[in-house]
Amino acid sequence: MSYHQPSLWDKAKMGLIMGGSVGACLGCLIGFYSTMKFGPGPRGYLGTIGQYALGSGASFGFFMMIGSCIRSDADRLSAQDRDALRKNMERWRAPASTPMAVYFARSAKA
Repeated sequence: MSYHQPSLWDKAKMGLIMGGSVGACLGCLIGFYSTMKFGPGPRGYLGTIGQYALGSGASFGFFMMIGSCIRSDADRLSAQDRDALRKNMERWRAPASTPMAVYFARSAKA
Protein backbone atom coordinates (compact mmCIF):
# COMPACT_ATOMS: atom_id res chain seq x y z
CA MET A 1 0.00 0.00 0.00
CA SER A 2 1.50 3.32 -1.02
CA TYR A 3 0.51 6.67 0.39
CA HIS A 4 1.16 9.94 -1.31
CA GLN A 5 1.31 13.46 0.00
CA PRO A 6 -1.68 15.66 -0.82
CA SER A 7 -1.01 18.05 -3.66
CA LEU A 8 -1.00 21.81 -3.28
CA TRP A 9 -4.48 21.96 -4.82
CA ASP A 10 -5.75 19.40 -2.27
CA LYS A 11 -4.32 21.47 0.58
CA ALA A 12 -5.87 24.65 -0.84
CA LYS A 13 -9.28 22.98 -1.06
CA MET A 14 -8.95 21.65 2.48
CA GLY A 15 -8.05 25.13 3.79
CA LEU A 16 -10.97 26.66 1.92
CA ILE A 17 -13.46 24.14 3.28
CA MET A 18 -12.18 24.34 6.85
CA GLY A 19 -11.97 28.12 6.85
CA GLY A 20 -15.33 28.46 5.15
CA SER A 21 -17.08 26.26 7.68
CA VAL A 22 -15.50 27.99 10.68
CA GLY A 23 -16.21 31.41 9.19
CA ALA A 24 -19.82 30.48 8.43
CA CYS A 25 -20.35 29.30 12.02
CA LEU A 26 -18.89 32.51 13.40
CA GLY A 27 -20.90 34.54 10.89
CA CYS A 28 -24.10 32.83 12.06
CA LEU A 29 -23.30 33.70 15.66
CA ILE A 30 -22.45 37.30 14.85
CA GLY A 31 -25.46 37.65 12.55
CA PHE A 32 -27.79 36.21 15.17
CA TYR A 33 -26.45 38.63 17.78
CA SER A 34 -26.71 41.54 15.37
CA THR A 35 -30.31 40.79 14.40
CA MET A 36 -31.33 40.40 18.02
CA LYS A 37 -29.68 43.67 19.00
CA PHE A 38 -30.47 45.91 16.01
CA GLY A 39 -33.38 44.14 14.31
CA PRO A 40 -33.47 42.17 11.08
CA GLY A 41 -33.51 45.03 8.59
CA PRO A 42 -35.17 44.90 5.16
CA ARG A 43 -33.90 41.37 4.34
CA GLY A 44 -35.56 39.67 7.30
CA TYR A 45 -33.95 37.44 9.91
CA LEU A 46 -32.83 34.60 7.65
CA GLY A 47 -31.49 36.90 4.94
CA THR A 48 -29.48 38.99 7.38
CA ILE A 49 -28.02 36.00 9.22
CA GLY A 50 -27.25 34.31 5.89
CA GLN A 51 -25.49 37.40 4.62
CA TYR A 52 -23.29 37.50 7.71
CA ALA A 53 -22.56 33.77 7.39
CA LEU A 54 -21.67 33.92 3.68
CA GLY A 55 -19.50 37.01 4.03
CA SER A 56 -17.62 35.73 7.02
CA GLY A 57 -17.24 32.22 5.58
CA ALA A 58 -15.96 33.48 2.23
CA SER A 59 -13.38 35.84 3.71
CA PHE A 60 -12.11 33.43 6.38
CA GLY A 61 -12.05 30.57 3.87
CA PHE A 62 -10.01 32.63 1.43
CA PHE A 63 -7.39 33.54 4.01
CA MET A 64 -7.24 29.96 5.31
CA MET A 65 -6.71 28.73 1.74
CA ILE A 66 -3.84 31.17 1.17
CA GLY A 67 -2.31 30.27 4.55
CA SER A 68 -2.41 26.54 3.88
CA CYS A 69 -0.75 27.08 0.48
CA ILE A 70 2.01 29.20 1.99
CA ARG A 71 2.55 26.73 4.83
CA SER A 72 2.86 23.75 2.50
CA ASP A 73 5.33 25.48 0.21
CA ALA A 74 8.33 24.52 2.37
CA ASP A 75 7.48 20.82 2.03
CA ARG A 76 8.08 20.95 -1.71
CA LEU A 77 11.81 21.74 -1.45
CA SER A 78 14.22 18.88 -1.84
CA ALA A 79 17.09 18.36 0.59
CA GLN A 80 19.53 19.57 -2.04
CA ASP A 81 17.57 22.80 -2.55
CA ARG A 82 17.37 23.37 1.20
CA ASP A 83 21.17 22.98 1.52
CA ALA A 84 21.73 25.45 -1.31
CA LEU A 85 19.41 27.98 0.33
CA ARG A 86 21.14 27.53 3.67
CA LYS A 87 24.58 28.13 2.09
CA ASN A 88 23.37 31.30 0.39
CA MET A 89 21.86 32.56 3.64
CA GLU A 90 25.16 31.96 5.45
CA ARG A 91 27.00 33.93 2.79
CA TRP A 92 24.87 37.03 3.37
CA ARG A 93 24.80 36.83 7.15
CA ALA A 94 26.37 39.82 8.86
CA PRO A 95 29.52 39.15 10.92
CA ALA A 96 29.14 39.01 14.67
CA SER A 97 29.65 42.32 16.39
CA THR A 98 32.83 42.94 18.36
CA PRO A 99 32.45 42.52 22.13
CA MET A 100 32.62 45.77 24.11
CA ALA A 101 35.65 44.68 26.17
CA VAL A 102 37.72 44.18 23.01
CA TYR A 103 36.51 47.51 21.64
CA PHE A 104 37.50 49.43 24.79
CA ALA A 105 40.87 47.66 24.95
CA ARG A 106 41.62 48.71 21.37
CA SER A 107 40.57 52.33 21.98
CA ALA A 108 42.74 52.56 25.15
CA LYS A 109 45.87 51.59 23.17
CA ALA A 110 45.34 54.25 20.55
